[in-house]
Amino acid sequence: MLNRRSSALVPAFLLLTGVLAACGSKGPVAEAGQEMVAPAEQRLIALTNLDQRVARVGYRLSTANAELCPAVRNSPGWLLHAASQYSPELRPYAETRFGLDGDLPGLLAVPEGSAADLAGLRRGDLLLSVNGEALTRGVARRTAAFEGVEANIHKLDLALAAGPIEIAFRRDGNDQTARVTPQRACGYDVQLDPSDELNARADGKRLFITTAMAGFTATDDELALVLGHELAHHVLGHRGWHEAETRGRQTQTVPALAATAGGSERQADRVGLYLAARAGFDSSIGPAFWRRFGAFDWRVRYPQWGHPSAEARARALEEVQAEISARRASRQPLVP
Repeated sequence: MLNRRSSALVPAFLLLTGVLAACGSKGPVAEAGQEMVAPAEQRLIALTNLDQRVARVGYRLSTANAELCPAVRNSPGWLLHAASQYSPELRPYAETRFGLDGDLPGLLAVPEGSAADLAGLRRGDLLLSVNGEALTRGVARRTAAFEGVEANIHKLDLALAAGPIEIAFRRDGNDQTARVTPQRACGYDVQLDPSDELNARADGKRLFITTAMAGFTATDDELALVLGHELAHHVLGHRGWHEAETRGRQTQTVPALAATAGGSERQADRVGLYLAARAGFDSSIGPAFWRRFGAFDWRVRYPQWGHPSAEARARALEEVQAEISARRASRQPLVP
């Protein structure tokens, strides 16, 4: 967790107010006022664009570090959504923009190099069946709901757990099929959490990052630093999950990692930087990011509730980056 406050879990697609530039720790910054009343379609575009960025970075971290994760899965790499998840205000725009229909899962993001990408799937495809078993459109709902699409995603997860799958999908009104051969990945979903708090967290099943925090990261390297920190909590066993098989996940024995003094947050900082480096992100930006974060938000500038100050974290990451550079120079594996 990046700070001591946690946000209530809200599906990313239920956002009704405030968008990405509202980067406040408790409330939106003053200059975000106009964006708070932005047209619904504009807010939908901003939110789904950020969803895709988070999915892209999360996919790279997950596949590059599968051998270190206690829970793993067969992953297609896609990010799914459905019309039924959206509020009545946003749903018509989502249906028009993405071709969504009820609870049927649509592809919101298809990261480059993912199993879905290699199978020829792309953003905007609507999934109809898996291995010949139809996915469920569900009943018409006025209010936003997640249960219907969650059942469809659960069916997809269980099918993927057994290996390659045959997918029927609709693109531009035409029904087609594709064979998806999943890739091994960490068994944790990455979820965007609409909130104007600068925060990220892990609960043992998922990684969460707020819209404000994701928007605050200036590059994919910075976003990978934040998500890598949360993934490290799982890798280090700080967050446990005992429901792996019910979601098509499996548990595995992972290598013991070198102990780090300073508590769970410092441990996650160290291992998270390694996870980002292993995924090909620029880990050298870690110290500069924490100094920028501390300059922006006084709450992380000082130590609080088991979290070191931003400057202390920056100095510690300078030492970790030196470790990473030395290991690369001597051609040693990047295992923290």
